[in-house]
Amino acid sequence: MNRRDFLAAAAATPLAAQTARPNVLFIAVDDLDCRIGCFGDPVARTPNIDRLAARGVRFERAYCQYPLCNPTRSSVLSGRYPVNTGVLDNNTWLPLREGESILPRYFERNGYATAEFGKIWHGPNRGFRPDDPMPKIGGWFTVDERRQQQKADAAYWENHQSPYRNMRPPEPKQFAWANVYGPLPDDDPGVDAPIADKALAQLDKMTGAGKPFFLSVGFHRPHVPLTAPKKYFDMFDPAEMRLPADFDTEPRPIPGVPRDEFRANIDLFAARSFSVHEAREAMRAYYACTAYMDAQVGRLLDRLATAGVLENTIVLLWGDHGWHLSEKGMWAKGTLFETSARGPLIVSDPRRTKGQASKRVVQYLDIAPTLASLCGLPKAPWHEGTPLTPLLDNPRAEWSRPAYTVQARGWFIGRSVRTERWRYTEWDEGRRGSALYDHDADPNEMRNLAADPKQEATVGELRKLLRSGPVSRDPGA
Repeated sequence: MNRRDFLAAAAATPLAAQTARPNVLFIAVDDLDCRIGCFGDPVARTPNIDRLAARGVRFERAYCQYPLCNPTRSSVLSGRYPVNTGVLDNNTWLPLREGESILPRYFERNGYATAEFGKIWHGPNRGFRPDDPMPKIGGWFTVDERRQQQKADAAYWENHQSPYRNMRPPEPKQFAWANVYGPLPDDDPGVDAPIADKALAQLDKMTGAGKPFFLSVGFHRPHVPLTAPKKYFDMFDPAEMRLPADFDTEPRPIPGVPRDEFRANIDLFAARSFSVHEAREAMRAYYACTAYMDAQVGRLLDRLATAGVLENTIVLLWGDHGWHLSEKGMWAKGTLFETSARGPLIVSDPRRTKGQASKRVVQYLDIAPTLASLCGLPKAPWHEGTPLTPLLDNPRAEWSRPAYTVQARGWFIGRSVRTERWRYTEWDEGRRGSALYDHDADPNEMRNLAADPKQEATVGELRKLLRSGPVSRDPGA
């Protein structure tokens, strides 16, 4: 379907059909990884996300297309790969082509009442067409401006933007605000409770409006600074924090693993090593912030129930990427390791399978076409993902699609492909190294098998899969 046919089909949709459609509660969580009870974490206190999972399907192998806020959100909301949007950092605007809409506006064009609260986009980035006026905010660039800057100064990314910086320590003062963790003062409700308050008030208005609604709610925690009300910290004992199998006290290269697989710490412990005690305290803070956010999710689910619309509302919850908590000495995101690329995805459709998990490999890029399909909307021609409806009907259904993730490192990018068994990554098309990890035998990705003669055939197959995928070779192309 071309864009003209799509717009005609959307305009021709009868109002009666629109009002019969299910509602959507779209919940985005910043920096939330899979340290969640229903994903098997024994420490997490997430009863509300767990009960959401009990009403739907949790995807245990869901992968972002770029492990950083602005690129991943731009990808999900536009339905396009980061290398195709051109958004590969936190300071580039999302360009929209003629006829395209980001996800909430797409539903709005098809008869839905919409509203957004909290962090749905990254900062002011809501998608812009070439003739749209750009907000006057310093430090932001169009894709063309960013490309011109890269061409004019080959070292620009290396010197100014890249969180990697060849493992050179970042300036600690620049990131001092992020290196905070601990309980808030007693009179501080935290950043997410007010977001839930506003969303609940809007939900009350929407449930009586006679139209299906698409309500987007974005929670900030567990993004740094890792602060939340004290009662959530009281739920956890630092001594019970389990250090990961690949724990280290600072990022340091592993023999045989490409150097570009690693990044310097910024969000926590910038420019210094950390102790086991500090790691456990920071992990406790992450769990506390997750428990605080989970309480806000519970408030939304409770209101859907009391308003009588829970059985006609699709609830989708996702964390925008994974998060290192001392794995390989790293904190936060920005790597192509499993810990950073994988995140939680739960889809609850009252009309479909409940309380099951799918181990199939899926992409966050599939979110937009999935919601469109579930709600009976015309297929958007710019969406590059695949609806997950077969897996919502049968979580064990055959599904052979891989997941693609990219990460910029200065003027080049790393490209990674994930299948059910393997992760294969190339840095600068392999010129700066490749990595192959066998997740059946090495789930912590400690042994790079890319140079193993026994894996030559596997590397060849995955290289072909990676290079035939929808991943551009040039971040400035």
